[in-house]
Amino acid sequence: MRETFVVDATARALELLVLLQRGGGTGPDLAARLGVTERTLRRDVGRLRELGYGVEATRGAIGGYRLGAGSSVPPLVLRPDEAVAIAVGLRGAVNGAIGGLEEAAAGALAKLEGSLSHEARERIAAVAGSVVELAGAATVPVETVVTVARSIRERRGLRIRYVRHDGTAVTRTIEPHRMVHTAERWYVLAYVAEQQAWRTYRLDRLEPVLPFAAGFAVRDIPDDAVQRFTNRAIATAPYRVRCRVVVHASLVDARARYGPDVAEAQAIADDRTELVFGTDDLETAAVYLGVSGLDFSVVDPPALRDAVAAVGARLSAAAARSPQR
Repeated sequence: MRETFVVDATARALELLVLLQRGGGTGPDLAARLGVTERTLRRDVGRLRELGYGVEATRGAIGGYRLGAGSSVPPLVLRPDEAVAIAVGLRGAVNGAIGGLEEAAAGALAKLEGSLSHEARERIAAVAGSVVELAGAATVPVETVVTVARSIRERRGLRIRYVRHDGTAVTRTIEPHRMVHTAERWYVLAYVAEQQAWRTYRLDRLEPVLPFAAGFAVRDIPDDAVQRFTNRAIATAPYRVRCRVVVHASLVDARARYGPDVAEAQAIADDRTELVFGTDDLETAAVYLGVSGLDFSVVDPPALRDAVAAVGARLSAAAARSPQR
């Protein structure tokens, strides 16, 4: 009997906390909604205060209770339907519905789903499964993003199946540290102990294999290193030919024309910026450089210089050619 009383009192206190988070109410109203007397309500309020919740008494003819504002208020308690609503909203943010919030949404979603019951997770999956999303350049399952976010947050290794850009499938155990999201793709920067090296993986080519592996220690990665590793993986590594050019412009102006998903940019003078990028078609790269609006010089490979000359000659000939009627 004692155990049942404790469980009932705890459940009622949590229900009271939910009501207070929704704005509270008068004493009689709260007691009626909980199905208890006002005396029991006062005991439940006292129990919440002992747990550190800032429950304030409101003034008035009848009086009531509300949660006090401030950062000391403990975390929210959610009903299953409220948790589902929040999770579905976060999934939308993870998929880029709200620009700039994708990574924060992924972390929050990982925390939320990790704390939910099996029933609540099933409800979230059912709702998510009924929504059809328009595919972008590289569609990543939300579950993959959430799993990687949990691995980062809990510092637990992640076993993955990964398809390289050449179509080769490999298996790895990685230590994920950061996720990076560009306009088109998700990436994870991870340390691979087997190779003793940092690697960047595209999430649309990655399949997590649960359960998680052993825990790992946090490794120090400067923010500029995150950008450097990721830029190289996006702009250079996947392509057959590595190109280097000098743009006759400041670093700010060069980056305005060539984003991090196009080239690695480094200032070599106030009005000179070195670009390093990859390509599978040198003439396409020549056209892209030509329409940027910035003067440039090709450093290497020499074949890129030949491609620029060939494209330039073709365009000059087209401009001089009279239209045939």
